[in-house]
Amino acid sequence: MIRKGEVWGRPVDLDGTEPEASSDAEVARLMSRPLDSPVVLRGGDLYHSLGGRASSPVDLDGPVMALPIDLVAVRVDGVDRVAAAHVVARRRWWSGEFAVAMNGTHLGEWNLGPKAHPNDGLIDVTTGRLDVRDRWEARRRAHTGTHLPHPALSTSRVTSTVWTFDRPTPVYVDGVAVGSARRVELEVQPDRGSVVVG
Repeated sequence: MIRKGEVWGRPVDLDGTEPEASSDAEVARLMSRPLDSPVVLRGGDLYHSLGGRASSPVDLDGPVMALPIDLVAVRVDGVDRVAAAHVVARRRWWSGEFAVAMNGTHLGEWNLGPKAHPNDGLIDVTTGRLDVRDRWEARRRAHTGTHLPHPALSTSRVTSTVWTFDRPTPVYVDGVAVGSARRVELEVQPDRGSVVVG
């Protein structure tokens, strides 16, 4: 895990055989089993959170930094999954109660985890509900991460959490719809692998 005052990651030389991922779901799938090499990250929200830019890919010749990352074990109504970047439970238009767990800063263009870091052993969780007016304002401010704090939202930084809902709520793991659930369990899995931002 990242520690204050220490360099994050280690220099490595790539040989061209490393697995590549262009989405967060691909990263989670690849790292769900032990890997001997880092995953070359080419896209997704974790890529964006780590400073990757598709318009200016990083030169991977010579030593590059392999960055250790955490994953999040997710149990959706008893079915186990793994997330690399985020888990979201919400209805259409973010109406009603919702919950967000961020392992990185970004969900698309929104900075929903302004304090999140993918290797700090924590997930940044926001839960609550917003009326229509507040939803529009939060949407406008979410690009910069200034939607927080908000009196209708609760935030925490935790190693694990359980969400329960009064009725089945659609759940998205790394942007992939995995069905609706009344109960979602999340737990950080520290240092599950490493990535190189390509």
